Amino acid sequence: MSLSETLTAVLACPECGGALVQGSDQGRLICPNGHGDPTGGGFRVEKGVPRLLPSGGSGSAEQRTIEAFERQWRDFGDLERIFGKSPEEMAANLVGARVGGRIDAAWYRGRLVLDAGCGHGRYLHAFRSLGARVVGLDIGRGPEEVGIRPVGEDVSLVQGSVLAPPFRAGSFDLVFSDGVIHHTPDAKGAFLALARLVAPGGALYIWVYPREGWFREAFFGTARAVTTRLPGFAVRWLSYVLAPLTIFVRSYSGTKFGRASWAECAQVVHDWIAPPLQSHHTYEEVAAWAREAGLGGLEQLPIPTGITAWRAADDDSQ
Repeated sequence: MSLSETLTAVLACPECGGALVQGSDQGRLICPNGHGDPTGGGFRVEKGVPRLLPSGGSGSAEQRTIEAFERQWRDFGDLERIFGKSPEEMAANLVGARVGGRIDAAWYRGRLVLDAGCGHGRYLHAFRSLGARVVGLDIGRGPEEVGIRPVGEDVSLVQGSVLAPPFRAGSFDLVFSDGVIHHTPDAKGAFLALARLVAPGGALYIWVYPREGWFREAFFGTARAVTTRLPGFAVRWLSYVLAPLTIFVRSYSGTKFGRASWAECAQVVHDWIAPPLQSHHTYEEVAAWAREAGLGGLEQLPIPTGITAWRAADDDSQ
């Protein structure tokens, strides 16, 4: 399966940033500097999905985090609502105050968007419904587990890391990463890596877990020291048992037991207790990262620690 022109125009080696060339058998992407699989040459392409993971593999905590999210989308990816929202509500999330005052529905037409850490994949179709072409990036196979597939020039999928995103600098009109980089070993490093992908005049949207009061931080920190070491089936069972906890503990998505189904609340709890890697941040901290990346026009969003930051239209310094 050949890759779309949209995707091949922006792909780059995750090791050196060099442009990748599709091999003659269309099953490989070749790096001019020889990076990739040493036994087969270049990087594999499977079912239209380039596998552009950096060399060295993942640390134990990172690998267990990847597995936790792959399991989450296998178990919960077919729910009608994910994080309390239907596909239509997710599309509505992409316009107006939730992503910043400068982005309305008309803004997306003809734009190229990166969903960095696309997970359940529903935002990919939401961006497409607004007239954008979208590339979904995920380090695991979670999007494929729920049936996400490339769709012509409009929807592409890449397996890769937000810490070493395999794209050319300045490629995207919008880089969107919702609840992702706090599940990496280096949230700031991921932010800066994604910021380099924003085109002049484009925007970076990021949401990370907020730093809560000492009691919630201590309670969940203590609980997660246990739950993140449990086998997958036990975490799934415990997520269902603890689903009513959303009555008393605020979920960032607004999912609440009694207003959402038991399974929908269990999915949110799974997101809290399963992945070993999870960091919490303040808006001021994230805003400082944006300034360090050379972005301006910072917009503090209604959701805690949500930010949209813009690259100047005449900035070609990525």
